[in-house]
Amino acid sequence: MLSIEKYKSLIVLTLALIILTSYDLIFDLLLSMLHLLFVIAHYLFELCESSLDIVIEHLFHTSPRTTEIIVFYIMVGILSAMGLWILRALPGWYRRVCKQLKSYFIRKKMQAMDFWREQTLLLKIKLCSQFTLGTFTMLYFVLG
Repeated sequence: MLSIEKYKSLIVLTLALIILTSYDLIFDLLLSMLHLLFVIAHYLFELCESSLDIVIEHLFHTSPRTTEIIVFYIMVGILSAMGLWILRALPGWYRRVCKQLKSYFIRKKMQAMDFWREQTLLLKIKLCSQFTLGTFTMLYFVLG
């Protein structure tokens, strides 16, 4: 029976292998999804604009040109209000994200320090030599 930690490490290893072997496919899928989101946003914008055109034209009995002008300024007002709301919310979001990142970094640093303190001298030497060998191997393949 596998424990939860082994399942997690197995999933991480599988995802890492998938990312390493098919990064071009994943990049293409992400770009396609981004394009799909832009297309959906464009269709929603067109739907809102045409619906507002019909409502304004029937409520106020205006010409098509006047309706276009009215709808344009209504949409500019709505988008300006949304932009102002986002700009006013950004500092709070930024502070919250910075606080979460800082606490995450401190927690990971403490875990690493606890891990290092628990190791014996022989294991510390072994870890340092593995790190040094890995670094030199990477430099050899990158620069060599």
